[in-house]
Order: sequence, then C-alpha cells, then structure tokens
Amino acid sequence: MKILNTIALLLTSFSITLAQEIPAVYSNIGSDENGVFLQLEDRRVYALKADDQFKFEDLYTAAIGTKAGLSFNFKFPELNGTLYYGFINYNDGKHPQPVYFRESSPIKIGICHIPIKRFLSGKYDMIDWENTGKGVIGYRIVNDKGNILYDGRVAFSYSNGMFKAEPTIVEGPFVNQLSHKGAVISFTTSAEVEASIQINGKTYKNKKPAKIHEIRIDDVQSSKEYTYSVLVDDFKYEFNFETAPTPGSRKPFTFAYGSDSRAGKGGGERNIFGANAYIMKKIAALAMSENAKFVQFTGDLIDGYDTSRERMNLQYANWKRAVEAWWHYIPFVPGFGNHEAYNFVFNDIKGGTYHSINHFPFKDDSGESLFQDNFVLPENGPRSEDNSKYDPNPDKIDFPSYKENVYWYTYDNVAMVALNSDYFYTPSGIPTTSGNLHAFIMDNQMRWLQKILKQLEKNKDIDHIFITIHTPFFPNGGHVKDDMWYHGNNSFRAVVNGQYYEKGIIERRDELLDLIVNKSKKTVAILSGDEHNYNLLTITNKMVRYPQDYKHEKLELSRTFYQINNGAAGAPYYAQEKTPWSENVRNFSTQNALVLIDVDGIKISVRVKNPDSLELIDEYTLRE
Repeated sequence: MKILNTIALLLTSFSITLAQEIPAVYSNIGSDENGVFLQLEDRRVYALKADDQFKFEDLYTAAIGTKAGLSFNFKFPELNGTLYYGFINYNDGKHPQPVYFRESSPIKIGICHIPIKRFLSGKYDMIDWENTGKGVIGYRIVNDKGNILYDGRVAFSYSNGMFKAEPTIVEGPFVNQLSHKGAVISFTTSAEVEASIQINGKTYKNKKPAKIHEIRIDDVQSSKEYTYSVLVDDFKYEFNFETAPTPGSRKPFTFAYGSDSRAGKGGGERNIFGANAYIMKKIAALAMSENAKFVQFTGDLIDGYDTSRERMNLQYANWKRAVEAWWHYIPFVPGFGNHEAYNFVFNDIKGGTYHSINHFPFKDDSGESLFQDNFVLPENGPRSEDNSKYDPNPDKIDFPSYKENVYWYTYDNVAMVALNSDYFYTPSGIPTTSGNLHAFIMDNQMRWLQKILKQLEKNKDIDHIFITIHTPFFPNGGHVKDDMWYHGNNSFRAVVNGQYYEKGIIERRDELLDLIVNKSKKTVAILSGDEHNYNLLTITNKMVRYPQDYKHEKLELSRTFYQINNGAAGAPYYAQEKTPWSENVRNFSTQNALVLIDVDGIKISVRVKNPDSLELIDEYTLRE
C-alpha cells in the first residue's frame, strides 16, 4: 500500500508539473496533463494541438555546402514541390531581390539541391562568385499544390572545390524607431554571430553573438542621409537612411498609411503563406517613389488566427520579406489587429460550439508577445491592464503586455499614437471564457491615451496628432456587425474573470471620441482599417451616431473630425453597407489603396493611390 501511495503521489506531482498555470483573467479554463481545456457543465473540451509539420527556423537554416552547390533538408517530410532559385546582386540597384534562374530543383520529402557550379557559373555568374569566392542566393519554396510557402536566402562561400553555407541575414536589415538623433537597425541571422554596423566613421557592435540583432545608431545629425554597412563575417551589405528633422522644423514631408494585407485571392504572390506579398511590394515601392518618410501599417498584416507559433512566425516572415527591400531605407511601423490572433481553440463537437481565446502564457507565448518578437517598435505604451478596476489579482501579472503594440512616436511636427483594439482578444465564446472583444479599448489603455494626448497638446513642436487603430469608430463596409458599432448594440463589452465591464462598446467609443475630439485640438484624424476598402468619413456633431432606441447619454462633439479608413492592402474586399452615417462617407472604393499624407507646416493634404495601377483614387485637404 505504501508503494502504491508513493506511486500515486509521484503521478500527482507529474500531473501538476505538466499542468499549465491559467491566467486569472479567464473563466472556465483549466489545465492538466492532457493540456489546456474548457470546462463545460458536464465535460472538458481540450484545446486543439498546434499540429506543426515544420519548424520555421528549419526553412532558413536548411542549407549545407557540397562540391556541386548547396543541399537543403527542410526537415519537413510532407513537403514535396519545387525550389526556385537565383542570385541576389547587392551591387545592382537599391532594392536587392533574387533574379530567378531558368532552371529549378524538385523538392522530395523536404530535400533538394541547387547545382551552383553546373548551372550558375560562366555567363550566368552575375554576382562574380567564381572570382570572389562568395555570394548570396535566394530561393522560393513552392509545394506540390503550387502554393508559395517561403522566400529564403543563403550566403555561401567557395574555396578548395567546396561550397559552404555561411551565416546569412535572413531578415532585414530594417530601419526602426527613426528620429532626428538616429535609428535602430534590426536584422536576423541564420546563426549566432557578432555582427556590426558601420556608419559615419563609427562602428556599432553587438554585445555578444546573437541571431536577433537590434543595434541603436546615435550621434548623428538631423535631416541628413547616412550610408550604413552591415557586416556579418566576411559579408558586407550597404544601404542608407535619412534621419528625421529636428522636432518642430515644419519642413514639408509625406508619410503613408495602410492596413489589411492578409492573403488575398488570385493565386501566386497574392498569398505567400498568409500574406499578400504582391500588393505589399507595390505599396512599398509606391511609398518609396513618393518619398514617404515612413509607412504606418495598422493591423491584419497576416492571416493569423492560428494555434501554431511556427506557422505564425512564417506568416510574419513572409510579410516582412515582401517589404524588406524598401524597409532597408525607410521605417515600416506595424500595428496590431485581430488577425494577429494566436489562439487556443476549443472545438466542442458535442455541443456544436467553437471557442477561441488568446494563447498563453501571456509573457512569452501570446499574440501580443509574438508580435513583439517580430518587430522593433517604441516601448512607451502602458504596461498592461494589471491594477485596473477589473484586475482579479492585483499582486500578480495577469494580463498580456502592451509593450510594442501600443505606442506613440513623432516625426517633425506630427505625432502618431497607435492603439490596440484587439488586446487580450477572445475571438469567440467570451461569455463562457471571458476575454476582450474586437474593437474594445480597455481602461488602462484609455488612461494612457488621455495622458499622452495631454502631453502632446502641450508640446510646442507638435501641430498634428493622428490616432491609428485597426478598427473604425464608424464602420462602413464589412464590419458593421462589430467594430465600435455592433449593429448599434451597446451590450457588447469586455469580460474579465466573469466580470462584465460597466461600459458597453458604444459608450466606450464615445469616451474615446471625447478624448480625441473634444479634449484635443491637435488631433486630425483616425487612421483605421479592418474593413477592406478605402473611404473618408467626415464626423460632425450632426452626424447620426446612435441607434434609435439608445438609452445612454449622447456625446456632443465640439468640432469636425475625420476617419480615414484604408484596409485595402490586399485582403479580400468588402462592399459598402448602409449605416446611419452613410451620407457622410466620401469616395468609398474597393480598389487596393495607399493613403499618402502630405504635411506642410499647418497644412495637411491627402492623396490616395492604387499601388497596382497608380490611379489617383481620391484627393483632398484636411487642414489648411
């Protein structure tokens, strides 16, 4: 009996070890040795497994050198298809991309080979590897159904009759956090290396070998273009960026705005495993050609809504790769949307219901943390919703972090404030599981916004403030059923550990409008997305903003305000729907679109162009 009791105790301890701690903000969620589960009245429904077929890292670290070229083992036995390949010539144009060769290689059970010596020498050696003994080759993985999975690259050397795969910059370099004092240059390498950046006669180095590199450049002058060189072992890559003007200079400049680039229909690059790379490349090229100083891109970069960290990282990589050749020079500043959702999913077949919650642990395995891992963004937002009125455990961190998904930054006399309306997002089943709904801004984020707007109102160098948020305050096509309207039903609200928020979605919308419109004179417009179309909404106090039977206090607006919606970066389109404010909508368009905002002192003009056809969709002045 004593032995049996000991075994039982050991088994219990083992179960406790395997069980995952559940954030106190959820209801009816538990964990045991079988995984995370949803507790219903009479049964447990376990979260679906990630069902990973591959590791993302294996897609960019697969190459080894041979006497003939490079062999790849993606460690993905289910993968059969084609590997397209071609050299990348970093000395032939500003935006280096692979030029695919006429031949390709078959992929069988995840294994393939590039015969560099046989096919890519002589008249096809356009990077001069035969003389220099090194080069970079790009490759594209296409499965046997014709779907593009990933665009990779590998640096290689050649000596003594042998090719060798070398440490490679597999993502970047990217210009981030641009200011009048410098920037942060980030990039990812295939192996841990001590990389460095040379600029303006100075070398900036890593503190230790790493794969993820974020190197801050400072000690430079404002409004000046600098060439920077990234050094990874024997490979050197040169690009440039221009520092921002001194705050308050009020020199004319342009910035660009868009959102919603998740996979589109039509095949090919319109869907490179979760991202519409075709339209994003067009957007990046148009922004650069219009001399945009930065591109704000707020939400739904990818398909998301996945249970797998590996697949989510691959989708993010494909989005970054689509705009990478232009991101070498100007910042692309992503914001958080609902399709950035990384979930636990509970499929209750017996009850015919489907529940989905934000993945946890929140600190390092949530939708928010995964977004943070993939981008380098300002870290000046609120901490989290901990210590709010609804915090179930004030002595412990219970909520996801706002780090790098709520933030603000400036460029000359413009401030951009990025909100997260899909924080702690529960895609389905809120009454049962608790969680935050699509488009609801929670209390601590509201208080932070109020503080930042007050700060910016007092800043003499800032004339204009833009609020960027994924969800429109007033939806017009595709999301009238939710966003900040829910067909006029104010009962929708966040739920934390079974406790409903006091304020409903429309009341919270009005609190936001009160801060942005009534209590701030510098705010110009809301830059939103979510709905896959472009339109301009002129918001006035006379505009109908409530359902007929609305019983709560109605907000009076002190001035005219604007909502520029541009969710037309490649996701499948939404047509216009009838709303109480439809007569205030200007130039609703389902064309792919990039919003270009021209700032000249106190004047702000807007141009909207189709990045595919270059057609002018709309043009107007917001301030003069």
